Amino acid sequence: MKIELIPEKGQFYKANMHCHTNISDGTRSPEQIKEDYMREGYSAVCFTDHEVLIDHSDLCDGYFIALNGYEVAIKKNEYEHTAMFMPVYHFNIIAPAPDKLEAVNFYVNNPSCPGNCRKYIDEYAKYSSTIDHVEYDVDWVNGFLKGIADAGFLITYNHPVWSLQDARDYAPLRHLHAVEVVNGGCARTLRDNTSIPYETILREGVRAVPVGGDDNHRPAETALAWTMIKAEELTYEALIDSYKKGYCYASEGPEIHSLTLEDGKIKIRTSPAARITIFAEGRYVKAVGGRGQTVTEAEFDYLPEKFGKYFRLEVRDAEGYCAFSNAYYTNEIK
Repeated sequence: MKIELIPEKGQFYKANMHCHTNISDGTRSPEQIKEDYMREGYSAVCFTDHEVLIDHSDLCDGYFIALNGYEVAIKKNEYEHTAMFMPVYHFNIIAPAPDKLEAVNFYVNNPSCPGNCRKYIDEYAKYSSTIDHVEYDVDWVNGFLKGIADAGFLITYNHPVWSLQDARDYAPLRHLHAVEVVNGGCARTLRDNTSIPYETILREGVRAVPVGGDDNHRPAETALAWTMIKAEELTYEALIDSYKKGYCYASEGPEIHSLTLEDGKIKIRTSPAARITIFAEGRYVKAVGGRGQTVTEAEFDYLPEKFGKYFRLEVRDAEGYCAFSNAYYTNEIK
């Protein structure tokens, strides 16, 4: 029996899931972002300007989908700028439907409004519930996130290395849909490797998909990291449906063409890679390839008794860039 871990039906659509425009502290307009990313082969961008949810449906057409979202910051000191040494939680909040435009637990009088977002909050913000402060406390954060997740929004935990956070900050997090395993801007500057925080969060029992995004503010931060979503058509609804189901992977270079489980073997086909590695909940790890080698496929024995709760794969190319598969759960594979 063949199980398609990534569905063979449909098409991969390239998406930037973390984007800033001149609505907050980016330098380009949403229209310019669309033009730039379509030129780079993208089919979708999730617009996640700071602190305000804006409708970008005017950018959608048969070749491009604008997903609506925003990024919230929960800082050690909410009244100060996020300085060089201040830890901070950053979360992307993604609307599950194009008409879902009322933010939940919205900080109307937020004193931290990068760039132009205060203007847009005053003129365009819609919300169904509000808060009057934030607390840099993981229990408070989980309560804040629960209200957002219960309303159907999809939450991504962003760039913990840039945020100066460690396992004490992110291991207890709940209500996440995704973890930003590769942030293009941070990876190029801070050598951000979020695969370890991602693994920590998975081991805590949080079922989160891996996401890649540019976190772009300037043109030089374009097309550095992305999320490939396998969907049957290019619509807002189809992309979100596949993203919810985990039919996606994150990358800063390599491609995953197919991923299946058949006759006791996990089979993966990829673009040319130096190494393909399978990881599991515990210490189990196996790799195909190595230094100076090129591989485009691999097979691994399916060993649920050794994997524990889940397994996932990473594909690393000769330049060191990586793609990250979703985690697949052994109790759901029959």
